[in-house]
Amino acid sequence: MPALTDRDSIRSLLEADSIWSVYALGDLLPALFPHTRWFTPDLTLVLQVHDACILFAHGSASVSEALRHVRWPVHLQIREPALAVVAAHARVTRQKRMWRMGWQGGPLEPGRAGHVRRLTMADLPALQRLYADGEASSEAPDFFYPSMLADGVFSGAFTPEGELAAAAGTHIYAPEEGAAAIGNVYTRRSQRGRGYGRAATGATLAAVAHLPTVGLNVRWDNAPAIHVYESLGFRKHCVFYEALAEAPATTAAPD
Repeated sequence: MPALTDRDSIRSLLEADSIWSVYALGDLLPALFPHTRWFTPDLTLVLQVHDACILFAHGSASVSEALRHVRWPVHLQIREPALAVVAAHARVTRQKRMWRMGWQGGPLEPGRAGHVRRLTMADLPALQRLYADGEASSEAPDFFYPSMLADGVFSGAFTPEGELAAAAGTHIYAPEEGAAAIGNVYTRRSQRGRGYGRAATGATLAAVAHLPTVGLNVRWDNAPAIHVYESLGFRKHCVFYEALAEAPATTAAPD
């Protein structure tokens, strides 16, 4: 079937499950939409941005067709039926089982750990140093670009000495589409267990809570983080997989 190009039609399909589709809703923004291709009948997205190719599947029926138009390797955000289709066409590595969680509302308590404020581009060096703290333990955020700080919502929790102890931001901030995805959450290893991460996440959530759809990703087995998110009003929505798909031994060039 031909690729779908009408933004309103795509939005209608995504809104059938807006929490699962929160990232894809953000890709309808004018800055990102030209970098997308959408395949039917059940909607599979191929996004090429920041020198990366990302595949999101709303189902599994259009995954095979979408794979004909990717640039390898492909970062996956898909559920189990779609994962099986990808695995039949490519080599899947770096597979992580994840929860997609959605905010269900509730009281937004102000952060109680340290000084919490919105971060700006002036804070970029401190934020990059914070994320570098997680590189040795492979805990640093996977997808952070300075443009996310410039265009999204980031909050930081600071120690009494003024050190950035934790940050939480947005992967997607799309008020025009009524959607935000919280991500880039990290607490300095030496400052954990003191409430800094919850304070930063709560502040970012408070800034986007007016939107109809707010979601986030968390590893299936990250019980401490899940507990924090549930205390802020998030609920588990569905299991999915993040992974990397690498090209088969021979593959045709993308159209």
